Amino acid sequence: MNESLLIKNCRLYNSLNSNQLKSILIENGKISDIDSTEISESNKTLDIDGKIIAPGLIDVHIQGAGGADILDGTQEALQTISNTLARVGTTSFLGTTVVKPLEENKHLKLANNYIEKDLEGANLLGFHLEGPFINYNKRGGLDPASIYNSSPEKLEEVLQVTNDNLRMMTIAPELPGNLEIIKELRRNNIVPAFAHSEADFEETKKGFDAGINHVTHIFNAMLPLHHRNPGPLAAIFENKEVSAQIISDGHHLHPAIVKILYKFLGADRCICITDGVQAIGLPEGNYVYNGREYTSKNGAARYLDGTLIGSAMSLANIALKFWKFTGCSFDEAINSASKNPAVLLGIYDRKGSIDINKDADLIVFDKDYSIYATIIGGKVVYKK
Repeated sequence: MNESLLIKNCRLYNSLNSNQLKSILIENGKISDIDSTEISESNKTLDIDGKIIAPGLIDVHIQGAGGADILDGTQEALQTISNTLARVGTTSFLGTTVVKPLEENKHLKLANNYIEKDLEGANLLGFHLEGPFINYNKRGGLDPASIYNSSPEKLEEVLQVTNDNLRMMTIAPELPGNLEIIKELRRNNIVPAFAHSEADFEETKKGFDAGINHVTHIFNAMLPLHHRNPGPLAAIFENKEVSAQIISDGHHLHPAIVKILYKFLGADRCICITDGVQAIGLPEGNYVYNGREYTSKNGAARYLDGTLIGSAMSLANIALKFWKFTGCSFDEAINSASKNPAVLLGIYDRKGSIDINKDADLIVFDKDYSIYATIIGGKVVYKK
């Protein structure tokens, strides 16, 4: 049966200066037509009355949402995360978590069964592991039990427990054996990402030469920029092939730093993320993460001692803040959370833009830029 949806009176995110509204026809989960004229044949119709429509957002770094965490290791937790993200405009995500050598890692084994399966909301595309081959001294809030030395055998164990669903691994290139691990990750089409590292300028460049092409939460969990010891940031800025995760929530990075990153990296290398915890989609208040109480307030999650542990802000709002902080165009802000992560993950042929034959993962902004509707695989999974 041909399932179809016609979305009428769309203002495309990348042509806001045009007064011409478009119709988008979706058939069997794919965009089949984009036209300014009336398209008549469709099972269902959604008239968005001139609201902005954009590609669904892709979060490559998020631990949880809606009170649930990937580490919970249950189907209910995955569905809660998926449903919550759909409500706030994220249509695909990498489940970001850790692997522990002496434990069952049931959270990974269970989630393997739901990669790109229907969770009734955002699609789980695979895993982003922070570690285990990172620098203990730059572990931040990561569990020490999830950090250990690398070896080809240890990498193989990680690949087995993630069952070919590992899409990204954050790694410290300065540690013994890790340059070979980086090369092996690239051979397996896994993105090696730099962070949780004490690498200096030269060590970071060696990591890039080995295959690192991405940076996890830039400026966080790495050495700072110094005029006599440039550190990793100078290596990142000079390498035109490396993209970087930017948490433009106004807490992890000062707005002026976000603007500098946009100017230094260019629009195509900026990838907005949440680094989000369970508080995304929940009211402000106190919650528990890793057995410790934290406060969610103004879009930030902090332990009671003030330590910043992640964002409680949606990716849509982070992209909107990126727009505000940098002065970039609206479509560049949207691309930072759609096209750019899709290109990084090698899925731009099917996600990340509004084009014919691509997955019908779309979001509609209301006039106040809140999320009015979310369409995933051609289905309206959320509407105000």
